[in-house]
Amino acid sequence: MRALPKTLIALAAMVAVLTVASAQDQKDKEATVLYEEAGGWDIPLYRGKQMPEYNYRFNGTYFWDNTGFRRGDICYGGKMYYNVLMNIDAYRKALYVRYQDKVQTWELDRDLIDWFTIMDWLTGQPVKYVNLKGRGVKKAPEGFMEVIHEGEDCIFRQVVKSYRESVEISGYNRIGYEDRNYNENVFVFFDYKETFYFLGRDGKLEKFSSQRFLLNKYPKLKKALRMQIKYNNWGDMPFKIWCKNIMNYVESAK
Repeated sequence: MRALPKTLIALAAMVAVLTVASAQDQKDKEATVLYEEAGGWDIPLYRGKQMPEYNYRFNGTYFWDNTGFRRGDICYGGKMYYNVLMNIDAYRKALYVRYQDKVQTWELDRDLIDWFTIMDWLTGQPVKYVNLKGRGVKKAPEGFMEVIHEGEDCIFRQVVKSYRESVEISGYNRIGYEDRNYNENVFVFFDYKETFYFLGRDGKLEKFSSQRFLLNKYPKLKKALRMQIKYNNWGDMPFKIWCKNIMNYVESAK
């Protein structure tokens, strides 16, 4: 059997390369079309005002947490947007979005936000947040609420950061949360406070901070709930996990 001439081998290799390149070009074009149809930079998420800069030194962070921008879905202006990079400013009670991995960041109009999810960095699961004031819930505070339980009765949690100055507070764990980059020579920091809310089926929104409050909402189940707390060691869990377990049991007991 005669070997193929080198020129034919080179030509075949060139055709193969061109075929692969053509297929990749087609994929790129399709991706571009999808991007243009989605609106790209021109979609409403990226038309807002720029995220403000905090041009002073401080300890801690004004963000809800310090794990950075993470992806999630958002219902904004009655439309859904998926896989968006977001972060919550707990000081200004604002939501910021970032296009892809670019540094440029926008602040969304809070009145247009109904709900959104952000992926939890630890569990990899989406965490849902809602704008109760935007939904018309009476006495709801400005800002966003983490959904702890959603049902006939609902539990929400809000984290708020406050600007503070103090020469008496020192140490990275003395501002309500850890800051590994804490600077002892900086006396400005963002204080941390979390508040829990109970929204009953009657539409009444109430703040609460104790286990007793929630147990008193279900007098017929109180004894059974206390047994669950004791035998499952729920009392040793973080308060929001405790609330979630209580509400899951209440739902299952219906």
